[in-house]
Amino acid sequence: MRGGSVGPGQCPRYDLLMASHADLHALLNPRAVAVIGASSRSGQVGGVVLARLLEGGRPVYPVHPDESEVCGIRTVPSVDALPDGVDLAVIAVGAARAVEAAEACARLGIAHLLVIAAGFAETGAAGRALQERLAALPGRHPTRILGPNTLGLHVPHTRLSTLFVEHAPELLARGGGVAFVTQSGSVGVEAVGLAANIGFGLRAFVGLGNKCDLDEVDFLEHFAADPGTTCLAFHLENLDCGRRFLEAAATASRRKAVVVLKAGRTPAGAAAASLHTGRLAGSDRVVDGAFRQFGILRAADDEALCDAARTLAALPLPRGPRVGIITPAGGYGVMAADQVETPPERGAARLALASLAGATRERIRAATPPFASADNPVDLTAVADDAMFAAALDALLDDDAVDIVLCGAFFAAHGVTDGLVDVLAEHVRGARKPILAFTLYGPKTERYLRRLHEAGVVGFPSVARVVRAARVLVQRAGLLDAPGGAR
Repeated sequence: MRGGSVGPGQCPRYDLLMASHADLHALLNPRAVAVIGASSRSGQVGGVVLARLLEGGRPVYPVHPDESEVCGIRTVPSVDALPDGVDLAVIAVGAARAVEAAEACARLGIAHLLVIAAGFAETGAAGRALQERLAALPGRHPTRILGPNTLGLHVPHTRLSTLFVEHAPELLARGGGVAFVTQSGSVGVEAVGLAANIGFGLRAFVGLGNKCDLDEVDFLEHFAADPGTTCLAFHLENLDCGRRFLEAAATASRRKAVVVLKAGRTPAGAAAASLHTGRLAGSDRVVDGAFRQFGILRAADDEALCDAARTLAALPLPRGPRVGIITPAGGYGVMAADQVETPPERGAARLALASLAGATRERIRAATPPFASADNPVDLTAVADDAMFAAALDALLDDDAVDIVLCGAFFAAHGVTDGLVDVLAEHVRGARKPILAFTLYGPKTERYLRRLHEAGVVGFPSVARVVRAARVLVQRAGLLDAPGGAR
C-alpha cells in the first residue's frame, strides 16, 4: 500500500488488493451515489450531474448544507450524514472545497471518489499542492479517486452517467463493446458523440482527468478482463507509468485490440499537453516504437481512433490483405481500388486488390447484366438491385483469394431498397471474413449508416475511411501472427 502523496510525473505503486479488478466494478456500477455540490441553481454542474444520475434508477443522495431539496430529492446536510451503501461520491465543488470533501468521504470509507473540479496540477504550484493532498488519500484509506479535472463516467449497460456536457446519450444507449478511456474529457465526448452519429457501440466512457490516483493502467486491466469489452480505445496526452501500461497492453492485446491516440506528437503539441495536464509528455519517437513492440495500434487522430475501435470491436480478422470491392457506382470502385493499392503511411498495413478466381467471375456474370463488370472491383452498375448485391457478396466470400470485402451500399439506384441493409447484415452474421460497408446518400447518409450499425454492419461515409479501417484489421491480424502473438 502506498503512503504519502504522489506528485505529478511519479508512478504510483498499488497494494495488490487495492489494484484488484473488483474495485472498479463498484465504481462502474455503484449501489448508490452521493453528489457533493448538487444545487437547484440553474447551470450548476452538481445539479446537472444529479439529474443524469437519477436517470439510472439507483439511490442518489445530494449533499448540500443549505438547500433542503434538489431535483425533488431530499438533501443530506453533510458527508458524515450519508447512509451506508454509497460506493461512489461525485464531488462537484471548487478545487479547495473538493479536497476537503474528498478527505471527509475517505474518512467515511466511501470506496470511490470522482472529482470534477479543475484548478489542480494543471494550474501551478498551489494547484499541485491540492492535488498532492488528494493523491495521498488512497494511501491512508480504502478509497480510490478518479480525476480531478474529469467529466467522469458514462456506462450504458449500468445506466451510470456523470457527464455534464452533451454526449449523444440516446445514440449510445444501445451499448456495445468499446471501452473508451480518455485523458481529455472534451476530446473524448466530442469524438464519441460524432462517432455515434453513424453508430458506435460503447461499453464505457472514462474521463481520466489529471490521474492523481486511478490511471490508464487500472482501466486497461479492468476492461481487458471484462467479458463485455471487445476493444479498448485510449486518448492519452502523457504516459506517467509507461512501462506498466506497455506491459499491461501487451498482455491485453493477446485477447482484445488496444488502440491508442497519443496526443502531443510534435514539440508544440507536447508543450500544449504539458500545460493542459500539468505533466510532461514523452518523446513521440520513443512512444511510436514502443507501441509497435508491445502490440498496440496507434491512431493518428480522434476520427481514426473511433473508426478503428468500432471496426475492431465488431469484425473478425482477415487471413490476409487481399481486398474484394463491390459497388453499383464504377467511379467509386476505381477510387476504392486506388486507395487499396496506394502505399500506406508509416506503420499502417499494406493492402492488395484481390485477383478473383474464374469461378467467382462466372457467378457474378450469371447474376448481373452483361454490361456489369465481374472483375475486381465488381461494378454492378446503376441497375443494381438487392439480389445482385447478395449474389456478388456470396461469390466474393466463397473465393479463397479474397480476405476482406468492401461493399459500396448506395441506395440511390432504383433497384436497391432498404432491404440491402438486411442483405448485408445476413452476410456479416454468417461470414468468417470481415465485410465493411461505405455509403453516400446526401443528407440521408448518417441515417443509413446508423441503420447499418443497428443491424450489425460496420459502415463509413467515405472510401478513405473504409479502406483505413481495412488496414487496421490487417495490422491487428499481423500483430497476432507475429512471434508472441496469440492468433
